[in-house]
Amino acid sequence: MKQLLIPLSAVHYFKTRRFLWIKFLIAFIPALIVWLYLRFIDIRVDAITGKPVIEFSTVFSDFVNVQISAVAILISFSIAIITILVSAENSSIKKLKATASSDCKPLKNKPLSLFQVLLSNITYNVLVEVAYLGFLIFCIFAQIYFGEEVFKWLMAISVFFIIHILHILLESVGQMYCTFLKNSDNN
Repeated sequence: MKQLLIPLSAVHYFKTRRFLWIKFLIAFIPALIVWLYLRFIDIRVDAITGKPVIEFSTVFSDFVNVQISAVAILISFSIAIITILVSAENSSIKKLKATASSDCKPLKNKPLSLFQVLLSNITYNVLVEVAYLGFLIFCIFAQIYFGEEVFKWLMAISVFFIIHILHILLESVGQMYCTFLKNSDNN
């Protein structure tokens, strides 16, 4: 039963969020721009040798390696936030748990508390970060079998993941700030 809890948090995230399509559109547009740029803009060619100045496979490989490190740090950061939220028992956390959110749709006819909204955002973000890490590991092995055209698609998909992760993370940080700011204003 515990194995079902992780995907369940993502299902709850999708069921309770309004205008979810905007979050995906915000990540899709830059990914599309990157793909169009990579697809239709030629990489510079050396005038003397006629060879590409930049090997796209090298750029892609370096990009994937940097992303693996960055995502591992983001996963650690997100899990630390979850740990802090779940283990904290101060007045601000109690107010979060007691205050219903008006920004999300109810789950099973019960409104979510601000605490649940914040926790589900961060949990969803961890799930996306782990999925992206798995995708990046796939990209390492894909370099063995595929060529430059596939790398362009994989690069665009990576940009989508990066922007989506950062958008959700910034949204969560903004929610935390506004929540604690409101709570400190009420004191």
